[in-house]
Amino acid sequence: MYQRRCIKLLERVKVVSKLYKASGKSMFEFMSKFRDLNNEIQAQTIQTFLYIAMSEKREIPMGELGDALGLSQASVSRNISFFAKVNRHGSKGANLLGSREDPQERRRKLVHLTSRGTQFFAELESKWS
Repeated sequence: MYQRRCIKLLERVKVVSKLYKASGKSMFEFMSKFRDLNNEIQAQTIQTFLYIAMSEKREIPMGELGDALGLSQASVSRNISFFAKVNRHGSKGANLLGSREDPQERRRKLVHLTSRGTQFFAELESKWS
């Protein structure tokens, strides 16, 4: 009886171990896509992109991003700039996100995925699933 329980427990551990290794591998591949953009990318920068990519809205105001992610306006702006066509240093950026002035309130910026950003997110989803 005890031996059967031990065998069943070991079988369960093997299954869980396989699942863990598979999810760990896909997480590694998922994060590697971001690290290909910049080896020192910060978690909040990744989080900013994912919030926009997974949103049901086509465009998101920068203020909403800050509120949702608990980031200052400066941090949101810096993170958006990382994924823009031209980054905040004037160098070529990743071109995954774009922004434009809100026509109803000119002080507000709206952020959206570019076509390249949509493609990048689709690649991420395939790594995760």
